[in-house]
Amino acid sequence: MSLIDLKNELSYHRLKDRYLDLPATGATVNEAAEVLHVDPDAIAKSLVLNVNQQPIVIVLSDNARLDNHRFKDEFQIRPRLLSPNAVQRETGYPVGGVNPIGLENDLPVYFDTSLKGLEWLYPAAGDEYHALKLTLDELSELSHPVRWVAVSK
Repeated sequence: MSLIDLKNELSYHRLKDRYLDLPATGATVNEAAEVLHVDPDAIAKSLVLNVNQQPIVIVLSDNARLDNHRFKDEFQIRPRLLSPNAVQRETGYPVGGVNPIGLENDLPVYFDTSLKGLEWLYPAAGDEYHALKLTLDELSELSHPVRWVAVSK
């Protein structure tokens, strides 16, 4: 999905004002939190992993770290991050700009339980200079997660 498509999707859902232009790079969680003036826990990071030759996206809060044992319990395989080139090819977004909305390929999206309880979430919006400000319900409505998982520590 291009940035224009993403903006159109937000407009359709009456959320156009939630698309944020950042004055500096927000490629990393710490950079995004600093530029947005929010707690790093509110940054919703999207990890793209390979599960049995199928890329998936897991969205976690910044305060969460992927736990190998929990991931293996959930998916019966060790987590393996995709390479930056594979992330771009599979999602349409570069690393640092991946969000679970409008992925290039219709990849399964999972929400980690670390997202629960946060008033606002700030996922990337296509590149390191754009972000979204959404509630958990709004992010869920736009990204259609398969289910909740507990894969973080």
